[in-house]
Amino acid sequence: MQRAQFLEERKAAELSRRSEELKSALLASIAHDLRTPLTAIRVAATNLQASWPNDEERREQSALVVAEVERLTRNLQNILEMARIDAGGVATDLRWADPREILEAAQAQAEPSIRRHPVDVRMPADMLVRLDPRLTAAALARLLENAAQYSEAGGRIELTASVSGSQLTISVRDHGPGIAPDDLPRVFDPFYRGGIGRGRPAGMGMGLSIARGLVAAERGRIRAENCDGGGARFTIDVPVDTKSAAVQTSEATA
Repeated sequence: MQRAQFLEERKAAELSRRSEELKSALLASIAHDLRTPLTAIRVAATNLQASWPNDEERREQSALVVAEVERLTRNLQNILEMARIDAGGVATDLRWADPREILEAAQAQAEPSIRRHPVDVRMPADMLVRLDPRLTAAALARLLENAAQYSEAGGRIELTASVSGSQLTISVRDHGPGIAPDDLPRVFDPFYRGGIGRGRPAGMGMGLSIARGLVAAERGRIRAENCDGGGARFTIDVPVDTKSAAVQTSEATA
């Protein structure tokens, strides 16, 4: 009994330590990554109030404000999403959906990040899957944003979906520098930022962790790997029921 009590106390202490580490990491991320867009917005707004900018310069400053507001909004959404996942507040709503709709919704969500990158899409035809399309699209959007972040300007992103048996598999591949071997085991940890790509504009280190949490709510899994020829691939596997689109059409018209 004493040993069991000791183990429980040690487990509680470890959970408390990890919780404090997450809180410290979150505060550090907020301090850095929310201050940056706010500073840019303040500078641009000050420039717009001045008399020196011409029309072209005012448009540039206005576009900067809009871009930084979008960035700030995304950061706040990530914080709220992470808190919801951490609290176990992610509920699933299973329904029939076309994988194409999920991929399109994910691209729409990630559009501010991927707009400068061509996205090659391959997906199954005439197949419906039963899952939570909202959670799947939200997780996929995080992977697309990550691919854009670690790709060169104009770098191609490959988005592939397939259905095999009772599983939907969606992969996102970039053609960036790939993932350092030391980073692979921790790439989905909250607030973790890998070594490669530190010269690029970085987020708060929550996107991949959020993707993992959303996929886990669907009893799915997510994995990362480096690709031959360069770049990284992130893959989502979600358990699903399947049926052909033709069956859905006949049921709707019956």
